[in-house]
Amino acid sequence: MNKPEQKVALDYQQLVEENAQLKRSLQALEQDQLVAYQMQHRLLPTNEAVIGGIKLTYLLQPALHLSGDFLDFWSPQPDKLVFYIADVSGSGSASALVTILLRYLLKKYTSQGELSPAELCTRVNNELLASGLEKHLTLVVGCLDLPTQELTYTLAAHLPVPLLVSEEGVKELEGEGLPVGLFPGAVYKDYTCTFPEQGRLCLASDGVLEVLPGQGLQARQVEWQQLVAATGGDVETLLQRLANAERGWPDDVTLMTLSGC
Repeated sequence: MNKPEQKVALDYQQLVEENAQLKRSLQALEQDQLVAYQMQHRLLPTNEAVIGGIKLTYLLQPALHLSGDFLDFWSPQPDKLVFYIADVSGSGSASALVTILLRYLLKKYTSQGELSPAELCTRVNNELLASGLEKHLTLVVGCLDLPTQELTYTLAAHLPVPLLVSEEGVKELEGEGLPVGLFPGAVYKDYTCTFPEQGRLCLASDGVLEVLPGQGLQARQVEWQQLVAATGGDVETLLQRLANAERGWPDDVTLMTLSGC
């Protein structure tokens, strides 16, 4: 074999070895993604749970294996129902790990004593900034007093704005706030309203806006409100109206409702 042929053979062998290494790396990455997906999925709450006469229903549809969206609900005290929906910036493993950290922090804080949603947002904001993860998130945290049906909540730049469905129609919850984990010293505010008897609170991540018609954010939020009004905020019906088999999901899509039983 002459020298040019030897060089071609060596180059070919090197290419084979590099392709084999790349295949092994991809397989390891896929395995890591699968483990992270299983961990994240197992941390989700029981769907269609009933707590204190409130039924909680949700759908979390990742665009990929892992989701930067997350939600949870629990009863830290017999007369309280705490819930949240979050959307972490970016995608992939790092964003998914932040959702796990967020769940841990909120469960820890509520187990240590009664904190308002605004106080919870402040603590998570400080923790994320101190962590150096360079991740931020939008967040809705709510606490429902079950005997009085008084809802206290905080909105941290989350879109679309939660919608309250009642016999009077559909209205946005009032309030505003900064993202969590982005601004040192961010101040969050508690808002209150009465959860209507036989009413429904409808929350979603901004992935729903990606699949709605309309030019611009405002137009799509109007479309979302009209869709909730037309469906009553029922999760299964909303999913049927939003799903598009050909287009798929360009972003994570999360829906959650709280309904009076």
